[in-house]
Amino acid sequence: MNIKNGILAALVVSLALGGCASTGTKLSSSSDAYRDMAKSQQAWCGTFPDSCTCYIDGNRATCSLAYACLNSGNCKAAP
Repeated sequence: MNIKNGILAALVVSLALGGCASTGTKLSSSSDAYRDMAKSQQAWCGTFPDSCTCYIDGNRATCSLAYACLNSGNCKAAP
């Protein structure tokens, strides 16, 4: 039973991590809300730069925000 639980936990973690935007992902947004959220993360990103390795409209952002923007259809890959 413990082996099955361990395999299940590993699968859940790998799926969760695989769903995130990759480090260095650069997106452009069609949404003012996502642009504003990325701008509002600048103080956080200045304090914790390792947690902000993605970009939305040139602003550093957490990759979780970039993934949310991309997944919602409000962002696309920047050229």
